[in-house]
Amino acid sequence: DIIRAADRFGCTGLKHAAEAKLASTGIKTENTAEMILFADATSCALLKEAALDYFVANAEAVMATDEYEQLTQAPAIMKEIMAALAASTTSSKKRPAQGGGGKDYKRMRVTKLREKLDAKGLDTDGSKDMLVNRLQTAETENDAAEALSQIHRSTVTP
Repeated sequence: DIIRAADRFGCTGLKHAAEAKLASTGIKTENTAEMILFADATSCALLKEAALDYFVANAEAVMATDEYEQLTQAPAIMKEIMAALAASTTSSKKRPAQGGGGKDYKRMRVTKLREKLDAKGLDTDGSKDMLVNRLQTAETENDAAEALSQIHRSTVTP
């Protein structure tokens, strides 16, 4: 399978391209559970996000499949599914379509997180949590560097 091979050999661009194709055309009611598990196991954040979105939109049909039982054996994934279902029914918790601006990285869509990471020259591969942590770390490091620079400017007089 292309995603696993690309991941194994560090071909991030190929992995992301295959993931995007699968996310846009490969998710069906019958394989949603499998896609969520596969995406989780291979750190395919975009595919996982798309599969979770599909699950939320078609929960009743997906839960009627034989594959759904596999999801119930994964407590962490079930927790994510429950959070996604709750967010979809609570208007105040709905996330913007593409994550919007600001620094609420956890609410951003994977595509937006990857754009921000790429703009900073950082690795764009990994689970959504990894992407969020990478951005938060970069922001913290940048804030610290700016603070040091300000201290240096204030102590050095021309």
